[in-house]
Amino acid sequence: MTDIYDAVIVGGGHNGMAAAGYLSRAGKKVVVVERLDKVGGMTSSGYMIADAPGYLVTPCAVELLFARGSGIIEDLELKKHGLTTIDPDPSYAYLHPDGQSIALFRDYKRTADDIARIHPGDGKQYLKFMEVMDAMMDIGFPIMMAEPGKPDFRNLTKMIGSVVRNVRLKDQLIAISKATADQVACEWFEHPATIALLNGIAAGAGPVDDDGNAAAYMIFAVTHRLGTGKPVGSLQAFANAMAKSITESGAEILLGAPVAEILIENGAAKGVRLSDGRVLRAKVVVATSDPKTTFAMTTPGAVDRQLMRRIEHVPSNRSNAAPFLANVAMKAPLKLKKHQNMRHDDADLNKAVGLIGLADDVRHSFATARRGDIPDRHAVSLSPLSNIDPTQAPPGCSIAYLYLPAMAVDAREGWSPALKDKTMASIIAQLSEYYDGFQHEVGRFVETARERETRLNVSNGCVTHVDFGALRAGTHRPATGFGGPKPAVPGLFLGGAGSHPGGGVSGIAGRIAASRSLRYLKKL
Repeated sequence: MTDIYDAVIVGGGHNGMAAAGYLSRAGKKVVVVERLDKVGGMTSSGYMIADAPGYLVTPCAVELLFARGSGIIEDLELKKHGLTTIDPDPSYAYLHPDGQSIALFRDYKRTADDIARIHPGDGKQYLKFMEVMDAMMDIGFPIMMAEPGKPDFRNLTKMIGSVVRNVRLKDQLIAISKATADQVACEWFEHPATIALLNGIAAGAGPVDDDGNAAAYMIFAVTHRLGTGKPVGSLQAFANAMAKSITESGAEILLGAPVAEILIENGAAKGVRLSDGRVLRAKVVVATSDPKTTFAMTTPGAVDRQLMRRIEHVPSNRSNAAPFLANVAMKAPLKLKKHQNMRHDDADLNKAVGLIGLADDVRHSFATARRGDIPDRHAVSLSPLSNIDPTQAPPGCSIAYLYLPAMAVDAREGWSPALKDKTMASIIAQLSEYYDGFQHEVGRFVETARERETRLNVSNGCVTHVDFGALRAGTHRPATGFGGPKPAVPGLFLGGAGSHPGGGVSGIAGRIAASRSLRYLKKL
């Protein structure tokens, strides 16, 4: 049986559905094929703890930070299709071991005041820092939104206008864009708590000692300006709203439909063959799977050997450091032990993402991961999901999402169940110094990078598909010859986290792929 479409979308994650949404709204016949039994990919959630069936597990991402500014929520009318969000204020809180805290409020001036309680000089510096970060966002967001290699006068005008307005900050912007995150934190601030706050947030974008990673501090401006946006019902609710939106506009979704081959005939993509033998013919294929996986699925021998070798060597967790993710279900409330009681104001830190770990813990986590070792102390961010949205756990109970930015992809001794349990025991022991509730644990979901690789079919379990960095950006993401308007293979467009603008929940990569597909279809 052969079905014919304008476009086949490989992958039912948020980028795949974004591509489908824009294409179907343009009147194209579109089908999304997803290997799993539900949509969402890395934005999916589910009841995944056998011993705790009433707890909603979020394996990967938990918030809509960049989607708030990308336009995807509005363009696809996701609120109409059931999306509602919560914005805790403060959104983040650094928890110092001595009981002091720094709250990250929507109002950056209030955040500066909070920092000033600990270190007056750092409070003043934060105001200056945010002036630079606001400028970076005003310049950087139009770059994120623009299609690499194609004149985009609307976004180009925005960017140029931002550059002109902020010309006096030129030297600082250049310095930060080329520096390591750790360097910038230490340059700008003095108190260990402030430095730990910055390093803890920047670590989510990759190693804090990599040149160029200080650009991740734009997240501060995004958070202050847009809020974090945590969907009621977890990110699965976001994915489900997208699915409703795109099916309403005419797109089909096939679940449990893994792709066996991306068909390349006469030098161009012509559709896909599913594992069950079905062939879906199409004029274009938009692949939102990671680039290595995508090209490994192409018809053998159909893609130039040099291009295949280039994409095979794209770095995915090249440093052996990758996020380590866990969900812990508890038959009791999750509450801070002392940090909340030591606050001077009405800020509810029990709903904020708790950042735990000194700056040295952040640095050490990346260093030990590279060696394949497991640290004794950890840098952890804890999202108290059920404190924010009680629907994610049974009444009176709680579930916490743990994100450790750096853990060994391949542990020196191998990731056995015993090593996972030992690692989680040390993490829980550390978290129990800060929170009550973990003594009432009833189950957990823990995923190493290798387990994520298997579950989601993503190279090395890399949550961004391809490592971030100045050399892997714009038209050079995922590699030279693959990120520009002209695809490496005619009719095959990349639209996942491995393409511009990279990881995070924004939908921009899918929208760019849709735009490129529409131009290609118009020329046929």
